[in-house]
Amino acid sequence: MNQIVGHLMPRVFLSFSILALLSSGFFACADGDDRIDELEVPELDATDPVEYVNPFIGTGGHYFGYGSTFAGACLPHGLAKPGPDTTTPTGAAEFHHFSGYHHDDDMVLGFSNFHISGTGASDYGTFKLMPTSGFDESRATESGLLSVVDKSSEQAEPGYYSIRTIDHDILVELTATEHVAMHRYTFSADEPAPTVVVDVSHGIVGNEVTEASIEATADGAEFSGGLLYHGSLTGRSGGVRLFFCARPSVPPTSWTLWQDGQFLDGALEAMGSDVGAGVRFAEAGAVTWRIGVSAVDVAGARNNLEEEVGEQGFDAIREQASQVWSEALSKVRVAGGSQDERIMFYTALYHSKLTPTLFSDVDGQYMGFDKQVHVAEGFRYYTDFSMWDTYRTAHPLFILTDPGRQRDMLHSLLAMKEQGGYLPKWPAGTGYAGCMIGTPADLVFAGSYLKGITDFDVEVAFAAVVENATTAQPESGRDGVESYMNLGYVASDVQDGSVARTMEFAVADGAIAEWATALGYGAEAQAFARRAENYKLLYDEETGFFRGRNTDGAWNEPASEFKELNWDHPNYTEGTAWQYLWLAPQDTKGLIELMGGSESFLNKLEAFFSTPEPEDPLNEFLPKRYYWHGNEPDIHAAYLFNDAGRPDRAQHWLRHIIETRYGTGPDGLPGNDDCGTLSAWYVFSASGFYPNAGHSQYWIGSPLFERVVFSLAGGVEFEIRALGADTETLYVHGATLDGQALAAPFFDHAQIAAGGLMEFAMSTEPSATWSLPFE
Repeated sequence: MNQIVGHLMPRVFLSFSILALLSSGFFACADGDDRIDELEVPELDATDPVEYVNPFIGTGGHYFGYGSTFAGACLPHGLAKPGPDTTTPTGAAEFHHFSGYHHDDDMVLGFSNFHISGTGASDYGTFKLMPTSGFDESRATESGLLSVVDKSSEQAEPGYYSIRTIDHDILVELTATEHVAMHRYTFSADEPAPTVVVDVSHGIVGNEVTEASIEATADGAEFSGGLLYHGSLTGRSGGVRLFFCARPSVPPTSWTLWQDGQFLDGALEAMGSDVGAGVRFAEAGAVTWRIGVSAVDVAGARNNLEEEVGEQGFDAIREQASQVWSEALSKVRVAGGSQDERIMFYTALYHSKLTPTLFSDVDGQYMGFDKQVHVAEGFRYYTDFSMWDTYRTAHPLFILTDPGRQRDMLHSLLAMKEQGGYLPKWPAGTGYAGCMIGTPADLVFAGSYLKGITDFDVEVAFAAVVENATTAQPESGRDGVESYMNLGYVASDVQDGSVARTMEFAVADGAIAEWATALGYGAEAQAFARRAENYKLLYDEETGFFRGRNTDGAWNEPASEFKELNWDHPNYTEGTAWQYLWLAPQDTKGLIELMGGSESFLNKLEAFFSTPEPEDPLNEFLPKRYYWHGNEPDIHAAYLFNDAGRPDRAQHWLRHIIETRYGTGPDGLPGNDDCGTLSAWYVFSASGFYPNAGHSQYWIGSPLFERVVFSLAGGVEFEIRALGADTETLYVHGATLDGQALAAPFFDHAQIAAGGLMEFAMSTEPSATWSLPFE
């Protein structure tokens, strides 16, 4: 164990002279002797942030280091996500193709129009088009249609993707609006039989289409239809129905439909489980396909196409997509940092805006969890919330940078409750996936309200949260809640993942308590505040970890048999006992006291970050046992050094994570991005602060940039200024907010809701001059 407490600097309040210096503005501690030097305030970067984004970051990596991000074209949160589905000569391993794509692959199956980004399970990746030469029965199979691609030609930017196939020398280009995918295929001049295959029944590895249909107009000007898709997530609620209306820019000379092995030349409709079309064109050159998509019906897909695109060409839509992304990414502007850091920053911001998915059509219609069509009145309807992950970082980032969309997401969750019966924890498509643990919607609602988003039915939402927190719900609620209510913990002989569930339940209860307090619900606030400390019941002083208890109160295994580094331990969910040791952000003071006080806490936290992984020849294929940034339960842990009086150690380890876990290559994410969760972590941490999810508090960290400016609701700006910040100048000695010194490395959302200027005193040397927030 790496002992650090013997080197603790005195925990003192900032002196009057330091406060005066901090209040003077435009400062940085330039060296270890705390000399304060005035520095020039740099101009914000005027480069269009779209130019920094590299969508290929996170599309590679292997095993638990696979980022699973989407490589194709889309708008922020758009339903239409046309992109490549790739493979290898030996097939596509599902573990490396959750999004349908892996950057190492040099073969493409086709370009499907629905995708999801960053998940640890495969889904969507369906309804594909593929340009080719000629059509026969073999083209209705993946092996007969796939092509080797020229990886050196591959390009991607927000709203655009392109690559050239080698087998038939075809340039493929993709762009999108929210509900329309556009494909432009440029065939070589000597191509004798330009053809586009429309495979309605395509699904990426591990998924399937069980029902499909296609119809063609008599002149071949439009192909429309739908499918029932069963993905790893959407399939858990019976699948999701998706619809399309596709129009080629030039009339085809002929087409062949197929259905379950039958090939029908010139047919106008086909139905079955294996359905598609081979569409032939007379001349080589460019053919553009405008494809409206919908989760309601074909009429919705057609209306989406006409409203969003009409007769506009590919280049016009591509330019519009770039402009939309420019506006979205310009919500956060920076000065300073390296070229690579700006690439990682804006790519992370981009990735955070790919999900959840807009599921209502342009006319407001959407398919509800009751499988009936509804109209979203006064909001737009979203689905695909990976909330066990995203409640921690992505939703807090939406609250700051896109509060209107976050408000619509809250309305969407309430619609799911109304039409499905209860709040979801992982809504996928049109149903409950029931994936992961806890009730993370509790934290999403609480955090939104506490940070000023109140334009939703608060009483209905609070009642729904309380219901989920106290009552067992099928596929969505707190599994094991009965024993949690009766015993204060989830019993290990009743429910697997008992420690993880207890910890997550208590985290959510803490958020509910703060929300109840803000609403003036005194009794509920007290009850949930008590429950927020339930995690303590599982702390074992003998081993120094949270461990499973049985219904009778006994530990579920002897201490001598306890394996704190076992990632597959049945009492934890996707983590080890080390990784769950820090999951009490709702009660950091209580956690520190439980572990024997600041000294013991700091030593163990330091060991968590500094202890090398056990030697194992399979390490590169396995999740980490100590700090693991590739999954969510411990990604806040470095910030806990603040709570124990060592902000300098938080700053040290945060910079270490930023520098070693992120990069600009395809393997530039440390694990599945989980719908933008790891990316949003980077945006916050590179900016110099981080949310305590479900609460109004932020921790202060170590900013990468000299200036970061967030555009907030109401046209106001919140600026973080850390003059002199660079790879060596990473330590924050103090901070002011609008000229007033912060007495601790924390601040509340209310302090920045109306905008403001936060200035950090930066240094190359560590300092522990901040006092504790609870002293």
